[in-house]
Amino acid sequence: MEIPENVKKELKDGVCVACCDNIVICMSEDLPTNPNADTDLEVDREGGEIIIRHIIKDNPDNPLYLEYPADRKFVENVSKANGSVKIFFVDQKFNEKSTFIVKLNKEDLRLLRREIGLGP
Repeated sequence: MEIPENVKKELKDGVCVACCDNIVICMSEDLPTNPNADTDLEVDREGGEIIIRHIIKDNPDNPLYLEYPADRKFVENVSKANGSVKIFFVDQKFNEKSTFIVKLNKEDLRLLRREIGLGP
């Protein structure tokens, strides 16, 4: 995947950035060990934006937490993609190390849309 320059500037170790439709890019060496792991969703509000947190339950003793700010356009794109968020994990040289797809259910999508002000 070609990472836009503005996203590269925001990325650093342990940081995730929403970009490019329904895609999130995370710079991390901590990768999901199970591509079919269950996930949970948490949403917080910080100032004028929302923070999305995916909890990937690949290891019951040590789940993987990913969080990133999201805007209205990102939430609309995730809705159009049937609740699918594609997460790319990259190293410090922006080489792709892993991919994980989070599939949000209808309740999760409603929560995101409500929090960002898009309605149900």
